[in-house]
Amino acid sequence: MNHPLDTPSLARILWVEDDADLRDILAAELRDAGYEVAQAANGQHALDQLRTFHPDLILCDIAMPVMDGYELLRIVRETRDDLSEVPFVFLSAQDGSGQITQGKHAGADDYLIKPVNFELMLATIAARLRQVQRIRNAHASGGTHQKQSSMLSIASDERAFERLARMFNLITAGIVLLASDQRVLFANISAQRLLQDCTDPHLDRENTGSLPITLATSALVRCAVEAGMRGEEYTEFLSLPRRNAQRDVLVTICSLDCQGMKDAPAAALFISAGQRDKVPPLKALETLFQLTPAEARIAWAFAQGLRPEQIAEAFDISLTTVAFHKRNIFQKTHTNRQADLIALLLTLPANVDTC
Repeated sequence: MNHPLDTPSLARILWVEDDADLRDILAAELRDAGYEVAQAANGQHALDQLRTFHPDLILCDIAMPVMDGYELLRIVRETRDDLSEVPFVFLSAQDGSGQITQGKHAGADDYLIKPVNFELMLATIAARLRQVQRIRNAHASGGTHQKQSSMLSIASDERAFERLARMFNLITAGIVLLASDQRVLFANISAQRLLQDCTDPHLDRENTGSLPITLATSALVRCAVEAGMRGEEYTEFLSLPRRNAQRDVLVTICSLDCQGMKDAPAAALFISAGQRDKVPPLKALETLFQLTPAEARIAWAFAQGLRPEQIAEAFDISLTTVAFHKRNIFQKTHTNRQADLIALLLTLPANVDTC
């Protein structure tokens, strides 16, 4: 049947259910409602499907052979950053409050109960898809926290790039933009000062046309540039020793999608000095982005280059809990990957309130 709800055109749904009859029935209902549907019989089959099928929403049973819904959710949230915005909705006969709470804490966006109420299911799916669309529209409209790749795509216009460069020079964190041949397109004043303070200072003072040897020969930088040329995400970290026994310089290396764009930056380096020793601006993060105290701590940990497993160990929480908070942080800061989050947090004023 055609459903009257306003659903995004040709939205794609991955429907995971081990009962073949129910799977076929609901797939038919979803297709009648205007969705494109891919089916999977269990979590492992769903992971196989996700190699070639990028859904706008995942609808998933919990109790399944081979791999259950909880494990599928955990793997998706921890390993597929490209699906961070995709809603995950559980549909299960387990209707106890404990199961619902477990599903929510695992990172599920919603929870529906069998036997299936088709109207409620379609309404829930439509609502979740509209929520995602609002977030995407906010990104596309050039909101306060616009994606780096969109922001940097104006660099081909010389005057716009000059304005952008002046803005970057007001930021206390170092920013370096690299071309596809690893040539330095731009390095702000902070980056030049920090890199010249390293033990192998080879950043050209006149035109910032070279990097310190440690960076210029780094396989991590090369991988980031190559990933940017392929339109893929890549984030890594390294530290550079500084003269006079000062704290190392922390360098965050991330790709910038430049596929099909002539002379666009392929990678960015975000450089900070001694950030690990500073008092985390947790209150500022809570106020600016409406983060909970736990989210603020985890967001700052990500900004310091810690990986999910390191954060889980440091705060004595599970990887699933880290993934759950990570998703909330991305939504509240209007970012969708760790590199975007780091870039945003590094632009915080140096004197933000840390009380």
